[in-house]
Amino acid sequence: MNKEEYIRTLTEQIRCKMARPGVAREIGDHIEDQTRAFMGEGMSRQEAESAALKDMGNPVDAGVELDKVHRPAMPWGMIALIIVLSVVGSAFQYILNSRNIDAGGNGFLVEGRGWFTVLGIPVMVSVCFADYTRIAARARELMIGLTVLIILGGQFFGLSINGTRQWIGITGGWGVNVPLILMLTVPLYAAILYGYRGKGMAAVAKSVLWIIPGCLLAWQSNSLWMTCTLFLTYLVVLALAVYRGWYRLRRKAVLAGMGAFAVVLPLVTACYYWFFGADYQRERILFYLSPAIGWDKQPQEVVSNGIEYVRAILGNSRLIGQGNNVPDISDMPELSDYLLVGVAGYYGILVAVLLAGLLLFLLFRFLRISLRQRNQLGMLMGAGCSAVFLIEVGGYFLNNFGIMYMGNYCPFLTYGGTGTIVTYVLMGIMLSICRYQNTAPERRTAGSLFGIRRPVEKMKG
Repeated sequence: MNKEEYIRTLTEQIRCKMARPGVAREIGDHIEDQTRAFMGEGMSRQEAESAALKDMGNPVDAGVELDKVHRPAMPWGMIALIIVLSVVGSAFQYILNSRNIDAGGNGFLVEGRGWFTVLGIPVMVSVCFADYTRIAARARELMIGLTVLIILGGQFFGLSINGTRQWIGITGGWGVNVPLILMLTVPLYAAILYGYRGKGMAAVAKSVLWIIPGCLLAWQSNSLWMTCTLFLTYLVVLALAVYRGWYRLRRKAVLAGMGAFAVVLPLVTACYYWFFGADYQRERILFYLSPAIGWDKQPQEVVSNGIEYVRAILGNSRLIGQGNNVPDISDMPELSDYLLVGVAGYYGILVAVLLAGLLLFLLFRFLRISLRQRNQLGMLMGAGCSAVFLIEVGGYFLNNFGIMYMGNYCPFLTYGGTGTIVTYVLMGIMLSICRYQNTAPERRTAGSLFGIRRPVEKMKG
């Protein structure tokens, strides 16, 4: 048996086809190294290769042992936790909505919202079984295609609701929320950065340019919060790539510059609208910050009704059970934005803390798994998906602590069809990263049309 036959027999025992090329390379390199060592002892190449193969042992037995290591591990615990959060979040939405209607309110839930959860879980599992590394093959094409679809959809089917154009209308009276769809650009951005590995400052400049489309579309949709969320997430992904040494540059200087950029740009933008913007733009800044003075610097109440309600309900909540003198739930401004505070007021602070804790545990668990990935693409994509959720959740907690109103999305706790499906797609990508953490191959890019590259197996040497 020669080396090629040995490797073919060994890899045939590995059931995960994704892992076979990488294992074949590793085994081939090991056999070659051992062959050269024997040749250094005076053996001919044929004798040395035979001795190296003998040292490797039976290829079937070796392949069976490697199959145990290079086998996709379905993250059932994470899937179970996601399902629990989905069910509990939907249940509290339904219960609190019913309370609101019984108290004389109009209700909040969108009709058919539960069906998006029922549909989203199979979508998540399907994405989990997919090979996430293939995203790198067409990351730039997918980013450009998604951007073009959003632009065309907004141009021809855009809906203006409450003065904003955040929706693209589709048949049957349904609409797609543009800011939430833009969250899908995060793993695509990570895959684009993966294709720039080993390059210099020019790669960082290109990476910064790729930040513009998503942020610009979010800004044009009048979603300040999603603009900030995407901007920060993109910078986190880029900073992680720089920190891991993907590019040939001075890491400390570049990271310091990115940190300054992340602080200065929002301040410059806010100052511009404060001093040169219209009155409503100044009021909008105060609406987010909710200080005790208005734009004309005269004392006045600018704290929103939502924040007042949150502070009132938290002040009357108990550790367990419904609090005393809890404000009427029919006065709640928007259940979707204040689900946690509603749970705290009517079921106890500990229940709300447990729900928030489970959500944070899930996201930080995903982040930890991603950062420990051997596959660098999986590391960056998983960290990006975790970061965008953690930033959203952080803003949502500010809503529910009565600190400031962000009006942002929170996975499992905010209703809406677009957000629900996007959540499950991103969760599916992170589950796929977990599933293939011991099998996914590293890939590099090879040239293709218009400079958009496709991945091929990474070769050593």
